[in-house]
Amino acid sequence: MIRPLLYLVLAAAIANSPGACEKSGTSQSAAAGSSAASSGGEWTSLGATACAKYFTPEINAALLPGPGTPKTRSAKSCTVEAAGGNIQLSLASENMASFNAGAKFLPDTVPLPGVGDRALQDAVGITAYKAPDRVCTIMLVGNDGFFKQSGAQLGQTLGAVCNKLFATNP
Repeated sequence: MIRPLLYLVLAAAIANSPGACEKSGTSQSAAAGSSAASSGGEWTSLGATACAKYFTPEINAALLPGPGTPKTRSAKSCTVEAAGGNIQLSLASENMASFNAGAKFLPDTVPLPGVGDRALQDAVGITAYKAPDRVCTIMLVGNDGFFKQSGAQLGQTLGAVCNKLFATNP
């Protein structure tokens, strides 16, 4: 009973985490806002196919106990589904102030160096920011012990996926 409740709390925290909202901060000029929104839309459109492209068979074998199948969830997100769990990736466009504000609500985070301009790892995955407005969130859903990696090793594996996405120009 405790585990499902914990997952619900974590899911709510992730839903309100950096990257969950499309765009925050309205203090930009109209021209800057228009430009950021257009580049943000291009950036987030990578999310639909990112799992098929960046969760390679080698990465899936390092993370999952069996084969994984990439699927599109929305225009901004995808999943790698496996028997007993999945990896969820979503992309968002928001500024650093918005990212930092949302990060305050993530439980038990630790810094994840070497990923974007700022990245945090928590109990269920990572969320990372790259200037000027790119946010990459990867969440793992499965029972304890389902995923082969944990801790810093897991953070680096997931961080490498976000870094590859950050380096992509749509």
